[in-house]
Order: sequence, then structure tokens, then C-alpha cells
Amino acid sequence: MQNDTDDSGSDFCEEEWEEPVTDAPAPSLICLFCDVLHTDALTMYLHCKQEHGFCLKEIAQRLRLDDFEYIKMINYIRSQRPPSQLFVSTDGAVWKDDTYLKPVIPDDALLQFDIEGLEDDLSEGNHGNCDLTGDKSHVQESVTLPRCEYEGILSCLRTAEEKVALLQHQLTHAQQTMDKMRTFVQDLVMTTGQTDASSATTSALQSLSCGDDSSYFMSYAHHAIHDEMLKDRVRTESYRDAILQNSALFRDKVVLDVGCGTGILSMFAAKAGARSVIAVDMSDVVYQAMDIVRENKLETVVSVIRGKVEEVSLPVDKVDVIISEWMGYFLLFESMLDSVLYARDTWLVEGGHMFPNYCSLSLVAVSNSRKHRERIGFWQDVYGFQMSCMASVVVKEAVVETVDPEDIISTEATVKELDLNICSSAELDFTSDFSLKVTKNCLLTAVVGSFDIRFDLQHPVSFSTSASQRSTHWKQTSFYLREPLAVCQGESLALLLCEF
Repeated sequence: MQNDTDDSGSDFCEEEWEEPVTDAPAPSLICLFCDVLHTDALTMYLHCKQEHGFCLKEIAQRLRLDDFEYIKMINYIRSQRPPSQLFVSTDGAVWKDDTYLKPVIPDDALLQFDIEGLEDDLSEGNHGNCDLTGDKSHVQESVTLPRCEYEGILSCLRTAEEKVALLQHQLTHAQQTMDKMRTFVQDLVMTTGQTDASSATTSALQSLSCGDDSSYFMSYAHHAIHDEMLKDRVRTESYRDAILQNSALFRDKVVLDVGCGTGILSMFAAKAGARSVIAVDMSDVVYQAMDIVRENKLETVVSVIRGKVEEVSLPVDKVDVIISEWMGYFLLFESMLDSVLYARDTWLVEGGHMFPNYCSLSLVAVSNSRKHRERIGFWQDVYGFQMSCMASVVVKEAVVETVDPEDIISTEATVKELDLNICSSAELDFTSDFSLKVTKNCLLTAVVGSFDIRFDLQHPVSFSTSASQRSTHWKQTSFYLREPLAVCQGESLALLLCEF
């Protein structure tokens, strides 16, 4: 007897059964730093390394991340979306909170990514058959890359690694100089003599010198200085008015903010309609600036970069506007202007705009015997002991203080003017002859410096740090004489400002 049922069943198994067709996975894994989707974590790893300079394995090794810290880092990036530049110098403190152990994206493949075996996968060309969990026992398919494409990927990876290494070297060099604190160094030499029948006094103000132009960044990481600057309404409102009242110069333009601090000027520029604002600062305050930009929902316009402007790479070839609050005490006692001029010469388009674009430095004579006794005369009798040698040292130090307008005893002399559109760094080392006409009979105790800032544009804005104007956080800078000098109304003090 034939078993037809068994035969037919056997025929069905042999002829009708087909292997299920598996569709290629649709891209669903979003990049850490942009909106590009990827089919797997390895593809995204290569994308981040090539397009964003973010090497996941190198960062994990440098920071010695364990499994939990690795998970925290990925979830921190997913939730906060920081710029990839942050990872050039971060120590990982920003993602220490245990809340970052909770996945931002359910079943995030990056949280199971085997970064330890990455180099083997890349060297063997196993891009398509790399299992993200590290278990390769159930690999089902492979992809063969053409040699030219494979070598192209490796070349891009090498270039990115070299760029990261260069940035790390530059950062190390910058950090080595940040622990040097700026000091004021200058000599004040006054000599008297008769020059004509009117008995005019001849004097010399000498050796005013600035410190190292890269040594003050550390001080700008302290929040107190930004509190002081932002609360300086003369300073901040002048910049705000200059930018917003001349918004036509910003509309749809690319703006560079040199020494951005908390990013207030960058946000003014964004408010004025800038298409893109690049904010650069060397101090650690940039991390707060990033948070401030995100808090005000301006991250699509303002990007923040940590580094010296002379060493960073910008995402553009040229900018249309440069804004910077670079001024120090007595205008030049911070040396930020060198960086601004470098940025101008490197990135500003022809016909671009500098904010501010003009500045001037002025001196005036003052008389205040009480202050002179407190600062210089004090050393003649210190609890019954003479310390006159200290007076010789103290007199060389500039004093940042608020000067009473009633103490001014001369006309004001402008000793230097700078057109920031065209001036060069060489012009910052200068000698200047000037004279001050005495307006009353008294004792000359100090020469006081201040500066004026101008935004000479269609809608001009300006401000002054002169003692006769509204006070600013710069105050004035006093240079005390070793001994008070008797002067008479109508006399002219002929002075020389040199070796600035």
C-alpha cells in the first residue's frame, strides 16, 4: 500500500519551503552631534570621527572610562548635545551625575558598542559584519569594500587623529602659560627744570610696559570678573546699543566674537539678525557660555569654541564682522588687542566691520596728598621703622582706582589714537610727547590714565573711562610720583610716555 500522504507531505517540504527574506535594516541610529541617521554604531563611529573630529575609542582610553562612565558619557551627549570641540579638553566631570546612567534613546546601540575590538574590525574591513554587542557568533552577512574606498576611510581617520593630536598639543601649551599672572611693570621718572621765562615744568613719564599676552586667561575663569563686567552698564549697554542700532551690518552675516566670556556680545549679535556667530574664548568660562547659549535657544546661531584665537580653526574661511571687548586697564594692560588684530587680518572680509573701530588713550595730572601719603609716604614710618626702599618699588606699580574729578589739576592730553580697521600690532609699542596745562596751584601727586571707545558707524555710540565721566569697572589707572611736585596755575608740564 502506498503512502500518498507521506509522499505529498515530503514533496511539500522540498518544493514549497522558502527561506524567509530579511530586509536590510533602515537607518535609525542618530548621530551624537548632528541629525544624520545610520544603520549601525560602527557607521556612526566612522561618521563622528571623520565629520566631527570625535574619536570615541580615543576619548574612552584617554579618560580611562569604565563601562558605567562610558554609558554616562553617551547619555550626556544624547541629552545635552554639546559641541564635539568640548571633548578635546574635558576631564569628564560634566557627566559624573548618576542620572546619565538612564538611556536617552531606548535600546541605544552605542550603549552596547564594543569599542575594544574596533581596530580589528576596521583593519579587516568588517564594517558590515561587526556585531555591536561584541558577540560575532551569529553573523549573517558581510560587506566587501573596494580597496580605494577602504583606503580613503583610513586616510580620513588618520587626518582626524592628527588634527586631534595637534589640538591637544596646542591646549597643553596654552595651559602651561595660564598659571602666570599679569603684573604691571613701569617706571615713573619725573624731573624738573626751567624751560623758559614762564617757568614751565619739564617732566618725563617713562617705561610703561605690558605683561605677557597669554598669561591672564586663568583670571577670566573666575565668575566674579564676569559679574563685574556684566554689571558695568556703561560697557555692556554701549556694546548692546552699537550692535542693535546698527543691526543692518549684522543681518544675515557671519560674526566672530573674540574673547566671548559669557557670550553676551554673541547673543546681542544673534538678536541683531546674524546668520552665524562664532564665539571664541581660552578660559573655562566657555562651558558656561555653551549652557547660556542653549538656555536662550540660540545654539543654532551661536557656536562656542574654546582656544586661543591664534590657534583655533574656524568653520568658515571669512567673517563679516568682528566684535570684541578686549580693553584692559589703561586700555592696553591686557594685550587682547593683539589677538583681535590677528583675527582681523586672518578672517575679516574686505570691507568688513570692527566693533569697536576707534579708541584713544589719555592722561591727566591730579593732586591728592592724602592718597599719596597712604600709598608712598606710609613706608617712611612703619610702626616706628623706616622702609623707604619699599616706596621705590611701590611707585613703579600702577594703581587701578576711582579718581575724584575734583582732584584733576590739568587739561587732558590724548597720547595715542588707534583706528582698529587699519592699525597694526607694531603701533602698540609707542613713544609719545605730550603736555598738560596746570589749572591750579597745588602739589602734583600722580598722573592718571583713561581711555575712550568709539563705534563710528551710521548710528555712532561711544563711552569714556575718564574720571569726569560715569564710572566703569575699568576705573582709572594712577601712576604716583616718588615725591609730590609743586606746580602753578598756567604752567605746562612737558612729559614723555615711552616704552609702552
